[in-house]
Amino acid sequence: MQRFRGRKGMDRDRRGAILVLTAVVMVLMFSIAALGIDLSYLTLLKNQLQTAADAAALAGALELSGVAEPSVVRANALAAIQDVASKHKNGDKSSVTVDAADVTFGKSSWNTATQSYTTQWGNSYVPYNVVKVRAERTAGVNGAPDDRVPLLFASIFGQSKATIGAEASASFQPRDIMVVLDYSGSMNDDSTFARISSMGRTYIESNSLTMWYELGSPIYGQLTFTPSYAVLRGVAASGTIPHIDTTYKRTSIAVISTSNLTQVKLQFSTSATQTFTGLSAKTGTFAGTGSNAGKEITYAWIKSGGNQALSSGNLGEQFTFSATTIKTALGLNIAYPYPSGSWSDYISKVQASSGDIKNAGYRDMFGYMTWIEYLQTYQPSSAQTPDLWKTSEQPVGVLKDGVDEFINYIQSIEADDYVGLSIYTHTNSTGAILEHPMSTNLDQIKTTARHRQAGHYLAGTNISAGMLVARQEIVARARPRAFRLMIVMTDGEANLPNNTTTAKAAVLTEANAAAAAQIKIVTISLGSGADISLMQQVADITGGIHFNVPGGVSIATVQANLREVFRQVASSRPLRLINSD
Repeated sequence: MQRFRGRKGMDRDRRGAILVLTAVVMVLMFSIAALGIDLSYLTLLKNQLQTAADAAALAGALELSGVAEPSVVRANALAAIQDVASKHKNGDKSSVTVDAADVTFGKSSWNTATQSYTTQWGNSYVPYNVVKVRAERTAGVNGAPDDRVPLLFASIFGQSKATIGAEASASFQPRDIMVVLDYSGSMNDDSTFARISSMGRTYIESNSLTMWYELGSPIYGQLTFTPSYAVLRGVAASGTIPHIDTTYKRTSIAVISTSNLTQVKLQFSTSATQTFTGLSAKTGTFAGTGSNAGKEITYAWIKSGGNQALSSGNLGEQFTFSATTIKTALGLNIAYPYPSGSWSDYISKVQASSGDIKNAGYRDMFGYMTWIEYLQTYQPSSAQTPDLWKTSEQPVGVLKDGVDEFINYIQSIEADDYVGLSIYTHTNSTGAILEHPMSTNLDQIKTTARHRQAGHYLAGTNISAGMLVARQEIVARARPRAFRLMIVMTDGEANLPNNTTTAKAAVLTEANAAAAAQIKIVTISLGSGADISLMQQVADITGGIHFNVPGGVSIATVQANLREVFRQVASSRPLRLINSD
């Protein structure tokens, strides 16, 4: 017969069961806690490895080059990767080790058909623009030490070490670049007479000679390169009638006759006259004296030999100093070579009582030097003088050299950059023109930049219009992941649209619009006339950089400075971590 158990016995049994259950639960909880500690430790080390891999990949990408030999690139990149990785701790290890086998090089490019990036991995895909780094702790192979992570508690379950790793890929971020260039009329100022005081007469005049050569050394009439006064040639010698040459210098004339001079009568712009007699030489220089001193001479009658009857009143041979007779004397009764301008207008500008030709000391002096000045100052656009793009106009000439340097570098590194070109100012409603949309056809950028001239379309400076065209192009055609960059260059102050105040406000409005579109702007101020403050503001608004290429120095110095600026911009490629796939 079963004996009835009391409450005390049942309580003892229950307490025993609870103690057993508690022991089991505590073992389980300690095990979970131990695993949690190991997992937390592994997570920490994994994050440390990822940080090391990220930094090492970026360091390796910094060494990638489209210019150096691939073997050199790989060696330099591996050295940088290993150096940076070694500076990172990983748990019980004082540094992270990356072997050559853990580094892979490749080439990523934009596929226009699929509108996506394609990456090809392997040493044969050059030039390299992407590198992949794996940092890991694994069991040693081929005699290498076991680098796995020792676990604290997981060994309870037979797992004393763990393998962990992290991978990172880095590349130079491809850039979508719009170049905005100033081809306003002032871009030839450094090759005109206006710059003699700052650039020096020798430079300006020798550069004019170079420009004449670049136009093909054309010959028109009796012009020579060095300016000289017009020589009016009298009738041919015949019997007692001599031949007389009269050089017109406005307030004086120089006379050469084949016979002795006997009388010279001058008439001035005031209609007053003055007669010189008692002459006995074949040459002489004559100018007003007394109240006629410094007066402009309009006519001269010269008696020499037996020519007294060659003009009314037996006054001798008459010479008329008008633009028409000077044009004839210069042999310029010929077709003018360009669509705009004329030989008569050129003569008028050389004879003007004010202006840079006069200030340079060449009033009434005709030659290719003053003609080059006329072209640059009065007929600068392509519609007026379409050949000026061939010449060494300055500073637009050094700008073209800088663009060549920029494009050549981008082409050499093959970084999958897209480049487009906007030029201001233009006669269209926008005020600027998209010469080329963004593409990898970079040679066209060089060609177009070279074939434009100062004041090519319009003389004014509409910086905001050039920025607007560039911004719209970037927004419309920018590639995913591409770095958006605009390069804005000017040598002067914005004066369009309307006026300077409105123009500057429009520039700042465009800068803010670019910033909103995530476009960084690099600005370049060229020469002493550039608005440095405005260009600095534009760069600051967009997080860009402002470069100032100062004026008042030699063209060679400007050229070197501008080339260095463009080289820096071209070579400053942004790095980024990318998805390895």
